[in-house]
Amino acid sequence: MRAVSALRGTLRVPGDKSVSHRAIIFAALAEGDCLARGLSPAEDCLNSMQCMGELGLEVSVRGDLTVISSPGLKGLKEPKKPLFVGNSGTSARLLAGLLAGCPFESKIDGDDSLRRRPMQRVLTPLTRMGAGIRYEGEQGCAPFLVDGGTLKGATFKLAVASAQVQTALLLAGLQASGETRVVVPDRIRDHTQRMFTALGVPHDDEGNGSIRVSRLSKPIAPFDFRAPGDISSAAFFMVAAAIIPGSEVVIEGVGVNPGRRLVIDVLRRMGADVEEFNPRLECGEPVADLRARYAGKLRGVIVSAGEIAAGIDEAPILALAGAMAEGLFRVKGASELRVKESDRIKAIAANLSAAGADLKEFPDGFEIVGSGRLPGDSEWKTCNDHRMAMTGLVAALAAERPIAIDDTSCARISYPSFERDLQALLV
Repeated sequence: MRAVSALRGTLRVPGDKSVSHRAIIFAALAEGDCLARGLSPAEDCLNSMQCMGELGLEVSVRGDLTVISSPGLKGLKEPKKPLFVGNSGTSARLLAGLLAGCPFESKIDGDDSLRRRPMQRVLTPLTRMGAGIRYEGEQGCAPFLVDGGTLKGATFKLAVASAQVQTALLLAGLQASGETRVVVPDRIRDHTQRMFTALGVPHDDEGNGSIRVSRLSKPIAPFDFRAPGDISSAAFFMVAAAIIPGSEVVIEGVGVNPGRRLVIDVLRRMGADVEEFNPRLECGEPVADLRARYAGKLRGVIVSAGEIAAGIDEAPILALAGAMAEGLFRVKGASELRVKESDRIKAIAANLSAAGADLKEFPDGFEIVGSGRLPGDSEWKTCNDHRMAMTGLVAALAAERPIAIDDTSCARISYPSFERDLQALLV
């Protein structure tokens, strides 16, 4: 059995990726210089910046500060080339909503992974509002063209609890005649509602997942906004501290949005020692410092279909926690994992099984009978998926024998310095 180093120390994770995308794209609703601090340096967010630049905004990154000079919605211009979003489904879906109301045609495209991800859940409702959508490749997938213009508001009751779809339709609704109302079935991250309030975007939060907007009568004022630390990035350090003996990690300034807390809640149910302290509100978002300590073997729990939307992106690293726990750990209602950057259910099952976990794969999730250990002595395939790469790096620290990871470079998609930050905590 090889020696395992503990993790100890304090760090800050990059700015929240979901919030950063919104700050960059919502700048189009303003007229003037918008200031955004602490934005994520992830490749996904850089692609959003590049796309907004193609639409006529000027984006300048000066260390922690990003200055976004916007001409307002009426000043957006037809892009001279396809808007390339890389691996970012958030960019593709939010841009589709923004462009649905613009009087020109735009093409949105991405990498091979993005081209396999479903876009119809956004694009079909946009056609109902009056946007023209044309697919150049596989039906329902990128690349696609958005022929924007005159939109009419509508009511949408989403079948899937998706903050991306909700936000895209609200962006279109801010350019449509009449009212647009979007209802989601389960709790989701409410970054859009909080940012609308902080930035002064008129909207009506009706509660129970229902948001209503009307056409924006004038540009919002230029804003000064700060993004909290990304809890989806902090999750890897929380789980690492919870499963590696002797570990204690403090992560400063993490966003603890009620629709994003699943990883904290599940780890606590598993018996992990996760403390929140110094709580505050920053630009409408709840923020806290987090301390995660090793407190002995975790126990398996069931993550239900009704709660998984609050932590769908954390499923891979929570699966590792489940493999290191004792007893049954099950995730239900997570079919959305099939259409992420990879088929994450398949990737989780293949990698953890190869490392010695007792795992069964289901269409909408997985089940692990944990033994409190992970043997290792295996290969870990990241499938060009940033979250699978970061999970593999933590698994390699926790396993009894080596785990060889095929490619960690894809971690840059969401957390470029992850491997360096993880190594810095080893003692």
